[in-house]
Amino acid sequence: MVIRVKDSGYMQLALQYAQLKTSLMRVLHVPHTHMDVPVSVDEIAGYLYCSERNVKILIRKMIEMGWIVWTPGRGRGHRSAIRFLVSAEDLLLTEAKLYVEQGNLNHAMSLFQIEGLDTGIVDRFLAWLGSYFGYRGISESENTETLRLPMQIRVLTLDPVDVLFSRDLHFIKQAFDTLLTYDPICDCVKPGLAHDWEHNESATVWTFYLRKRVRFHHGRELTSDDVVFSLNRLRTLGTEHSPNRWLLESAKEIRAVDRLTVRIELAGPNYMLPRYVSSYQAAIVPADVYSANQVSDTSMLPVGTGPFRITRHDAGGVTLEAFEDYYKECAHLDRIELLYVPDIVSEPRWQQLNFQMGKLNHYKQPAPAHWYRKEIMMLGSSMLVFNLRKNGPQQEIEFRQALQLVLNRSGLIKELGLYNAIPAADFLPSQTATVQQEDHQPERARELLRRCRYDGRPITIAFTQKNRAIAEWVQAGCLAVGIAVEQTMYTFEEMSRVSMMASADVIVSGVVADDDEARCLIEMYKVGNLPVRVYATDEQRRIFDESIASIEAEPDSEVRLQRIRSMQELLLQNHSVSFLLHTTQQLIYSPHLQGIAFNTLGWFDFKSIWFRPELIV
Repeated sequence: MVIRVKDSGYMQLALQYAQLKTSLMRVLHVPHTHMDVPVSVDEIAGYLYCSERNVKILIRKMIEMGWIVWTPGRGRGHRSAIRFLVSAEDLLLTEAKLYVEQGNLNHAMSLFQIEGLDTGIVDRFLAWLGSYFGYRGISESENTETLRLPMQIRVLTLDPVDVLFSRDLHFIKQAFDTLLTYDPICDCVKPGLAHDWEHNESATVWTFYLRKRVRFHHGRELTSDDVVFSLNRLRTLGTEHSPNRWLLESAKEIRAVDRLTVRIELAGPNYMLPRYVSSYQAAIVPADVYSANQVSDTSMLPVGTGPFRITRHDAGGVTLEAFEDYYKECAHLDRIELLYVPDIVSEPRWQQLNFQMGKLNHYKQPAPAHWYRKEIMMLGSSMLVFNLRKNGPQQEIEFRQALQLVLNRSGLIKELGLYNAIPAADFLPSQTATVQQEDHQPERARELLRRCRYDGRPITIAFTQKNRAIAEWVQAGCLAVGIAVEQTMYTFEEMSRVSMMASADVIVSGVVADDDEARCLIEMYKVGNLPVRVYATDEQRRIFDESIASIEAEPDSEVRLQRIRSMQELLLQNHSVSFLLHTTQQLIYSPHLQGIAFNTLGWFDFKSIWFRPELIV
């Protein structure tokens, strides 16, 4: 029987059919479907939570669809009978596919939560879903090249001034541009929206010359007024804890010299300013659109000058469409569609989905032999950060030392199967020594606890779902030496709130740096809602700020980098941060996919992707 989806009324009817059938078979213990099941209209109303009048309408519709045979009861005391002719699973599967095609994978998966369904329906649906994702090329009826991808973690914001997490930053890079761009190959900045720039002798006044004929997604041409608005918005919007205000905190004045020239006057010398304005947190937005949205509006679709327009950002996913008036080379693909995979899809099922490309863990799920693999070590590390602004056992340096001596990073990697990780001793893997210090000394830890007179008071460890396994492992190690631990799990959004972080004693955190090592290391100490700064004492924050101001005034980039790297000694000396692991990220993709450029955020540049037709099967 061919089942065709007609409209939303049909979809609701199919759901009611499935609910009725599974309920009757479960309650009445019906051995198979093709038999008459005694039931009354009143009983059906109870199963479907509707009136008897509506039940009669539903029965008539199901008869018209050929889904049931209905035999009315004759005479007093005689019940009616219903015979189910259609598989409830088939109806729901058809409906679920339609929801996916409409961009709502969450709703599709929710259909399979009805009690009594054949459990194999989820596997059938995921098998179809694997073929749904991937590349869809140009055909006789369609002139659009589309790439569909799954995502597990949701994008929180697409406003450059608010971005904190790497996933959000990746999508902002697709939709926006910056005055300058950072090139990791030469470790230098290059022209972006500004084709040239200069500074005075003391590096306190910087002038940027904008390109002509650069257009925003809504059609208007970019001018110096937009740049002035964007940079002033970055340094004034939000509060002192806003993540990116620090980038331009030294600016005294930002003004338009003429239609295509912008001048920034600083309170002191800053040779890092070109790096700062190349940050996508300093992306340029149109003043006429964003001036009406002084406070970030999560429902607003972003408007930038980037290679893609974001045409969808909601609870179901994100859609990007190529911007035809992009001032540089346009994207090869016409559309990128990303759908959020619900949490109810377990990790094993997630790994088994046969996506044409995806971040698969090849240690757990081997990739097809003919697929390609790219792997990169992420710039950053996971770590424990101690809250030195809150009373508790963590205020004692011996306590912090003791906790760090139960970590056993190599054991963590082995026990949790983190074969794509290495022990960390620093923020960045390039700084981590080959030989690690002995980090598992339980007897030494107990001695330190006795020395600081630890009285058994529990400490609270906060973490996100992503770091839950690490947090539980840390808890087990602490309990082994007598440290009591209470756990608190936050969402990513909660983890960005200073008030939420302040309630914990220790936080399991992670930092992922963008390509610019120097700027991203400074971020660790300056971002107002990252744990390193949130948990630092007033004295530590003062030292952070004074050290960074001195670094910014240094004209030699090599000297600046060495001084930035050495700042972590401020954290290591008093054991306020304990680094855990560096991890690699890998991309597995089929051979017809071309133009892959894997970055240190663990993503690839959508603009460069293209498909070689002769390899497409």
